[in-house]
Amino acid sequence: MDDFLTFTAGAAIGGLLSWLITHRYYMKSGADQKAELAKLQATLKPRNTLSDFENLLRTSAWTKSFVGHAEIWMADADNTFQIEQGESTREFKERWTTVYPDPNSTAYPVYLKINGTTIKELTFISMDGGRIFVPMAGVRLDATEAQEYFWNLNSLEVWVCQIIGSYYIYKTLEGVARTSKVTLVE
Repeated sequence: MDDFLTFTAGAAIGGLLSWLITHRYYMKSGADQKAELAKLQATLKPRNTLSDFENLLRTSAWTKSFVGHAEIWMADADNTFQIEQGESTREFKERWTTVYPDPNSTAYPVYLKINGTTIKELTFISMDGGRIFVPMAGVRLDATEAQEYFWNLNSLEVWVCQIIGSYYIYKTLEGVARTSKVTLVE
């Protein structure tokens, strides 16, 4: 009878320990699974907003290609994010565009696209015989109430320009700004 009681007590203690270990593992694995599921949900969340586009403008490399006659830049991190330069739409002339040897300039639409859908249209200016391609400058009044042209370095237009812009001998947007007398603001 003592052997039976020892066996029963051992089976009960073993069963209880086994249940405690299994329950502890179940609770821990449940928390780990929830954390991993949250990570996967964040990764798989649809990325189709302008803020997603802005994030890729700052973090991804972009590759230029031609599809038909269209110049298209695609994000290397996700090629469904594209920047497409449209056809020229009109002559464009403001004081800041006429300081180059070829004073003629033209406005071009630039389309920001996700999965082929245009989510934003920007206006860029081609100057100096097409050697310079920059966003249209904003206009504001300076301290003396005179008209001042500016580019905001933290704007969507400038972020796009850092990818698709052309600056000719001026090398950077800052060089074009100096020559065009366009103020850079943050």
